[in-house]
Amino acid sequence: MLFGTPGIVIAQKPTSLTQQIEASQNPDELYQLGLAALAAGQPDLARQAFERVVGLNPGFAGAWLDLALATARSGDLAAAVEHLEYLRGQFILPPALSAQVNYWFSLWQTPQPAAASPAWRGEISIGLGYDSNANTGPARQQIPLSLASGSSLFDVDKAFQPRADRFSVIGFTLGGPSLRLGPGRIGPVLLLRSKRLLQEKEFNTLDLQPGLQYKSPQGPQGPQGPGGADTPEGSWQVNLFAQHYRQGGQALYNGLRVGAQHSVPWRMCERSSGAEIETRFHQRTPSLGATLYSVNAGLSCPVLVSDRTSIMSGTPGGTLSANLKAGFEQARFDRAGGNNRTVEFTMRYEQLLNATQSLQATWQIAQIADQTGYSPLLENNATRRLQRQTISLGMRQIISRSWEAYLNVDYFQQRANLPLFDQKGSQMVFRFVRGFDW
Repeated sequence: MLFGTPGIVIAQKPTSLTQQIEASQNPDELYQLGLAALAAGQPDLARQAFERVVGLNPGFAGAWLDLALATARSGDLAAAVEHLEYLRGQFILPPALSAQVNYWFSLWQTPQPAAASPAWRGEISIGLGYDSNANTGPARQQIPLSLASGSSLFDVDKAFQPRADRFSVIGFTLGGPSLRLGPGRIGPVLLLRSKRLLQEKEFNTLDLQPGLQYKSPQGPQGPQGPGGADTPEGSWQVNLFAQHYRQGGQALYNGLRVGAQHSVPWRMCERSSGAEIETRFHQRTPSLGATLYSVNAGLSCPVLVSDRTSIMSGTPGGTLSANLKAGFEQARFDRAGGNNRTVEFTMRYEQLLNATQSLQATWQIAQIADQTGYSPLLENNATRRLQRQTISLGMRQIISRSWEAYLNVDYFQQRANLPLFDQKGSQMVFRFVRGFDW
């Protein structure tokens, strides 16, 4: 202490990083001091600063990331992985940053023997909803038919007109245990989706998909990122799924699907591309069996975020993604319409409101064109062409590390050159999702 005028004590300002960190109560100042300690090669001191920051401001995403970095550099990889798990579970990260976090997560995990079985992980969801067109009825009440005497309008029976109904949904996803295979891991996956209508029970659905999934982690290319950090290279995901689909309590079709997806960071965005082959065998109507081939390409980018500081300080931002998919469906037998081609474009925007809430908006347009006439009764055997648009709005609320809530509202409209296939409807679903592992 310095003594000036008698009776007045002047406190000496802390000079070392340790003293400044111990004296500060301001999370922004502590964060800057933590960065200074990290740059000075003092990870233990930086860890102390960042721990105080997240204690004072748990919604500071950047502090959680830098806490993980400081913890890893201090040698405590297990704790660093826990911090990354919290960061991934509680915050919506831009694609490039998410890829970097996933790479560190994979890099810092304790290596497992080839035969080791990591914990089973999954999620279960339950919800209630309302569907304005539960029976997928046509939008028109009159349909023109081509007869020998000319075209005539016929009324659609009320039994086939759109009917609204309430429903419940249950979803279940389970993955693991997995084994190491090359640079990635492969393990079993089980997907289950069920929709049960209150009155239109013949349109209840059950979708069961057991399969195998291979994922390779992100890997470094070199010191190309901000501050010389390694920029992760692309990752791969390969899926092999069987499918059993039921409608109204009866088997509708069985299928087999194999696909591969490649994702790679690009500037502040993430590029993706993939391909898929699916074959279906219909039990009720064997002539509907077909094999579907498709390729896709997409791009996902952060918006309303100008630099790393604004991303990591938790400033609300968003993510805009676009995906283009082209497909060809080859009929296994002669059927109405024959083979068809599909082009589908999807745009999705997700806006982060805060650390636990986000809004999503999705617009999708798809065009389907048959290669042969559908029926002599419909526009004199004209080739069917469909255009379907879907608009979806949703909200996500993180309740805890295990629980989330979702509210979704969807509207679709399908137009066709054959009026029989015009459709429209809306759907609202509220559901809870709980993640688990053991």
